[in-house]
Amino acid sequence: MKISMISVILLIILACGGVDEDFSVDGGDVSSVDSVSAEWVEYLQSSDEGLWENSSEHLLNYQYSGNLTDPEAVDLIVYKPYAFCTSGDTVFVTDVATQEIVALNSAGELLWKAGGEGEAPGHFPRISTLAVSSEYVAASNYYMGRIEFYYRDGSFSHSLTFAGAEDIAAIDDTTFAVASTSEPGGSIHIVDSEDGILRSFGEAEMIHFRDVPRMDLMLLCVSNDNRLAVFNRYEGLLAIYDLTTEESLYRGSRNYPATPSGPASFTNSDGLTQRLFFTVGANPFLGPEGMLNIVFTGYMEDGSFFSDPENTDFAPIIAIDRYDWDGNYLDTYCLADSSLSSAALLPGNQLVVKNYSEGNLRLYDLQQ
Repeated sequence: MKISMISVILLIILACGGVDEDFSVDGGDVSSVDSVSAEWVEYLQSSDEGLWENSSEHLLNYQYSGNLTDPEAVDLIVYKPYAFCTSGDTVFVTDVATQEIVALNSAGELLWKAGGEGEAPGHFPRISTLAVSSEYVAASNYYMGRIEFYYRDGSFSHSLTFAGAEDIAAIDDTTFAVASTSEPGGSIHIVDSEDGILRSFGEAEMIHFRDVPRMDLMLLCVSNDNRLAVFNRYEGLLAIYDLTTEESLYRGSRNYPATPSGPASFTNSDGLTQRLFFTVGANPFLGPEGMLNIVFTGYMEDGSFFSDPENTDFAPIIAIDRYDWDGNYLDTYCLADSSLSSAALLPGNQLVVKNYSEGNLRLYDLQQ
């Protein structure tokens, strides 16, 4: 299976694009940042009524505070981040340039690297997502049909045979939830690090993608009280499950101000027709106050979702929707940059966020 064409297009777009010239992010006019974000928040919340809208108690205002690592260093610690997660003040990143897992502290200092390009156990032809428990770092080896397990110090432990792991989330020390439509029994698989699949159940909420395999369709997040969010990032659809009872607690989405597009065919100037798939979201993550945060990266300047590879006029923000773990929409906040995607939480409610155009990880601090 090849990497989706739209992922390639997005990388090209975001590498060439950026924030509007009149919009300052890296210091300078902070009031301008606040003003632009406030206008977008108003628009993004206009189509639905969140339980925390206009609540000063729950208001989030994040501003850029620097990079996790120096993007201009001679020897880069991370060359091309793909997925990442946090555990305490440690950031674990998959680097698709080197096919390695990179562990850094919150000051951006290298702790260790593991993996590398190859097909042997502990190596990757194309590294993707990962999850971290108190004992293991688990990384999907999608193309080799394995999950690779490393100890927290970066030393390799073992490989586990598993087909089509789209995303992984830690449940406890040795147990993980894994999203896959390639394994039988459901879309959600509870996996023991040594014994493999313990049970399977449920399915992601889908409309157009039931028979369209994607290595990055379903992304996962586990709550502090044993609930699991399964986010369909191509259609903006969410499912929430109780991991103990396997009960489906919520399925659907809040009312978005625009409609995500399904698969579409486009013909280029050479007459070549290709089927494209438009991602509208990035990852779900456990955010401030223990709520479910879902990153949306596909909004355009006109308020629509990205649906045309020839139109690259992205909004000067990314949006983050917040839900409680019963599926109730709470509110939306924004980060002021057009080239951001996945996010994760560090101690002190600091966010680490991937910047596609720079190919690095940025830090955002919560303003009091």
